[in-house]
Amino acid sequence: MHNFPAAAFFKASVLAGTIGLAATLAGCANKYEALTPDIQAKMMDDLKLGKLVLDCGQKCVFTWIAKVDAIHTYDTAERWPELAQTVMQIGYGQDLAYYYLGQAAQGLGYHEAAIAYYKWSLALTTGQDTILQCASLATETHDPCQGVNLVESIPILIKASQDAIAAQEAATHVAAAPPRKHYTHHTSTPAAPAPAATPPGWALPPPAPAQ
Repeated sequence: MHNFPAAAFFKASVLAGTIGLAATLAGCANKYEALTPDIQAKMMDDLKLGKLVLDCGQKCVFTWIAKVDAIHTYDTAERWPELAQTVMQIGYGQDLAYYYLGQAAQGLGYHEAAIAYYKWSLALTTGQDTILQCASLATETHDPCQGVNLVESIPILIKASQDAIAAQEAATHVAAAPPRKHYTHHTSTPAAPAPAATPPGWALPPPAPAQ
């Protein structure tokens, strides 16, 4: 049996881990490897309709882990189309991914869709299956939920979209209402009677002499 120095063993372990990680990342996958204009248009249509399109399983998890920091940057910068398309391109159906679709939909004014995505995200994060929960990947030094407390944030965001929908419906109702007729009340002064005509053959008497 050979006795390896501890430092050499540590270096060997790090090297093996690095090689293993490289091999794993090399096998990363997206739902869509390339975004054509047709795919991008379909993504935005699906976003508007609130479709649950994140159906890439564990083969996409490492792509998600590698790109989630950039995805969070799109969110904080309010770059909604890029946020939605990046999440949909990866296709990993994590609770945080659906939260980001809700953010994109809400930012673009698709409030019904935003509510659907937020509700699905909340269902995942409070469910029994931890595989699709971002918190399940947390460590002491890494927060895979990007600082987002889904349980606390989502009800507030849903209420915001519900309020926006109510305001839109109220504005539509006012715009569709028939215009009111405005009545102006005028106080008219009766016209003075016209002077009586002098009968034919009659002359007006001369004015009285001055006193």
